[in-house]
Amino acid sequence: MYHILAIDDDLHFLANLAKLLKYQNYSVEGVANSFEAKQLLDKKNFHCVLLDVQMPGMDGISLLQHIKKKHPSVPVVMISGRSTLAIAVQAIKQGAFDFLEKGADLDRLLITLKNAIAQRNWMLERETLIKELHEQYQMLGQSKNMQKVFKQIEAVAPTDAKVLITGETGTGKELVARTIHLKSQRAAKPYVRVNCAAIPEQLIESTFFGHKKGSFTGAYQNQKGKFEEADGGTIFLDEIGELTMFGQAKLLTVLQDGEIEKIGELGTIKVDVRVITATNKNLTQMIRQHLFREDLYHRLNTIHIHIPPLRDRLEDIPLLTEFYLKQFSETHNKSIQGISPSALQVLMQCEWPGNVRMLKNVLEKAVIFTTNKILTAEEIILALDTSAPMIVTPETKTDLSAYLDAMEKQFIKRALIMCNGNRQKAAEMIGVDRATLWRKIKKHNLGNE
Repeated sequence: MYHILAIDDDLHFLANLAKLLKYQNYSVEGVANSFEAKQLLDKKNFHCVLLDVQMPGMDGISLLQHIKKKHPSVPVVMISGRSTLAIAVQAIKQGAFDFLEKGADLDRLLITLKNAIAQRNWMLERETLIKELHEQYQMLGQSKNMQKVFKQIEAVAPTDAKVLITGETGTGKELVARTIHLKSQRAAKPYVRVNCAAIPEQLIESTFFGHKKGSFTGAYQNQKGKFEEADGGTIFLDEIGELTMFGQAKLLTVLQDGEIEKIGELGTIKVDVRVITATNKNLTQMIRQHLFREDLYHRLNTIHIHIPPLRDRLEDIPLLTEFYLKQFSETHNKSIQGISPSALQVLMQCEWPGNVRMLKNVLEKAVIFTTNKILTAEEIILALDTSAPMIVTPETKTDLSAYLDAMEKQFIKRALIMCNGNRQKAAEMIGVDRATLWRKIKKHNLGNE
């Protein structure tokens, strides 16, 4: 049953309204003044408010403003017996869902209530979705470098300014782009990602602007372009430094005119799109080498956000580790409670050429293979790529023989894991015979692991 709050100083009208709506699956709670209305709105959840324009004390328009400020998801339908067009326009401008005259037929009232409640439910679903997306794509960091990035995001997100995001591979450039979108007024509109490095030159126009069926060989149906898909929202052009000079010229035209022209179709289409770009390349150097258009660079670089590499914000590793361990523990149905100090030190000593993406992958591997509740240094080292340097921790014996034994054990264990426990394959992979591998397994007590 839907709950309606009706606010009117005409008690007879309130009683009749309650009777009419009772048989349409609505319960109506009526009050005669704004004071009681405010109290009820603070205590109870209503699906819609029916509000009279003319009331003693606070008038309906003033109460409407209060409701939209304190309870923005509750739709308000204004009702008046002495309405004018000016009052109706003012009410709609202040956020009223609709304006009805007293005495309007029941069908009109029911349709209005149905639509108002549908809008309320959509707004609540939207808020829930945006909250979930914020949690999924949240950015973490307590270092000064990342706090600077967060401040830039907060400042630029509410605007429509174009943003150029730079940083090494794996630093989280798309995460920054998506965060800007989610914090903007366009959050409920489309977010469209385009990988510029993956577009063949002959398909750039079709990908960006779309095409009409039959306009070229292979155009079997009408196709929307990425800019049209993103209309009203945000388009994220990743790896913009990989876009060909032809593609750059086409992109510049859209940025200048705000219009697109589909292949095979006469006329242009106006699009309202916020453009965010990202690259791991030095665009100013590419301009000097005549590989990137300077005029396009200045169009894209209204706001520049640089994401620091992980090696320049090592103090963020404990926070990132805690977050990803919790995430992967839930994903892989493990009961990971934390990470040992020596294991954390291993993470802190790495160079992280793959940045946060590499850290995330290492932690996921460690979570998948561990049988412990606390990740150990050995498990972290095992999860690191074979090209990663081996690290000595304070808890590791530093004499050469013990160190080499520890590394040999990790090397063999890694081979067994990669071969799913098949000793013959593991022996072939590391270049020893089966008997030698068997002795090493026994020596390091790996048979029971």
